[in-house]
Amino acid sequence: MDEDMKSSINLKYIEAALNECPDIIKKVVYIEGQYEGFFIYMKEIVNYDVTQRDFIKPITALKLKDLTEEKNINNIPSSIISFLHSTEEVLDSVMTGAAVFVCEKLPFAVASLSLAYEKRSIEEPITEKNVRGSHEGFVEALDVNISILRRGIKNNKLKFKQITLGRQTKQIAAVAYISGIANEGLVNNVYNKLQSIDIDGVPNVGYIEQTIIDFPNTIFPQFQSTERPDKAIPSLLEGRIIVMLNGTPRVIIAPVSFFSFFQAMDDYTFMWLSGSFSRLVRVIAFILALFLPSMYIAVVSFHYYAVPLSLLVSLAESRAKVPFPPIIEALILEFTVEMIREAAIRLPTYVGTAISVVAGLIIGQAAVEAGIVSNLLIIIVAVTAIASYTLPSQDMAVAVRILRFVYMIVTSIFGIIGIVMAFALTAAHLIRLESLGQPYFQPISPLDKEQLKDSIIRFPYKLMKKRPFITRSKNKFRGGNDNGKA
Repeated sequence: MDEDMKSSINLKYIEAALNECPDIIKKVVYIEGQYEGFFIYMKEIVNYDVTQRDFIKPITALKLKDLTEEKNINNIPSSIISFLHSTEEVLDSVMTGAAVFVCEKLPFAVASLSLAYEKRSIEEPITEKNVRGSHEGFVEALDVNISILRRGIKNNKLKFKQITLGRQTKQIAAVAYISGIANEGLVNNVYNKLQSIDIDGVPNVGYIEQTIIDFPNTIFPQFQSTERPDKAIPSLLEGRIIVMLNGTPRVIIAPVSFFSFFQAMDDYTFMWLSGSFSRLVRVIAFILALFLPSMYIAVVSFHYYAVPLSLLVSLAESRAKVPFPPIIEALILEFTVEMIREAAIRLPTYVGTAISVVAGLIIGQAAVEAGIVSNLLIIIVAVTAIASYTLPSQDMAVAVRILRFVYMIVTSIFGIIGIVMAFALTAAHLIRLESLGQPYFQPISPLDKEQLKDSIIRFPYKLMKKRPFITRSKNKFRGGNDNGKA
């Protein structure tokens, strides 16, 4: 064999790089009984039976002269064949789960991809339940999630831009969108933001979200996350963009507005009146979760004259035994509820449920009898906790929990004026925010009468003819074109 036909791939460097990697198999073979070659792959990742049948056996059956021509190798049964021309390409292919054949007498290496690692079955997401919708959820494998979206949108216009993230983990991420509906500028903006990520690893899609958001120093979520394909697919149809990451079942949706976090799939599967009622209940629950403890502190501390006399007498009797001011009383109980919530999440399901019930009953009753808190505050905190659970988005629920403490502290200093001040600053902050460069508080600011049809309440489908303005879709009309023809 001529010297110029020898491989430029450094076998000694590969061997040194894979040192102390017991999961890497290096199988030695001899082509024509004399030329040494190696098959390198990861056990438990590569489907060994398929690789042996469709890759190793056909390769070893060829003569060295035949192996030097790519067309001969392309004829072997293995479905995914690629040719590698550098040492780094060989190492990257092995780490991604490919079986690689290397021989010093060949000018290239050959990789075959045939994965066999375990995948979780497709199940309904635990944290996102619905009544009428699909019970299918995303899983950790990116290729499976892509196939789920493909089953829901059987159209070649559904596109996926893939990119490798993390210097060490080298996770594959994908930007999903529908060509012709999604705004190409927004798609490129997301892809460029992903390309700018330069960290060691991206083990969860939350790392991506925190890296590419426009306003990292706010408690309000600017992207919407979900594990439900029936949430992701309608978002794609509206012109939104989906970011997916291999290794996590949760995807993020952008751009979104503040009101997107009050929308659930059941709003669309029921009749419009029923869906609107459910959404309105969530909005009212959001207001209660945010303002109720603060209103209690304001009334008891500053504005007791606003309470009817009959209720005031009962409240005075309840608070007569409480040695703390209302703000301390409220903070003690609210912080206790937060601890119970965290404990219930960290414990096994059957234990966490029991702990939540027992802790709520015993601590609440004991706190009242001990004179630490009043009866009315127990009711208010319980209603507040229930109201915060009605929000479909956990990200928004966490924002409300944090903001509630701020409102309580400000109210304890300024009374009802503090609530007004805090609300005005919150509204100004929401108006200032953006999601992927688009106004976060649409359709209120800027006002969009068309999109008000799917905000606090939901109008019938026949009246919602346009896609959300926030997506900046060139194809503005649902199911039609810009001329409004369906």
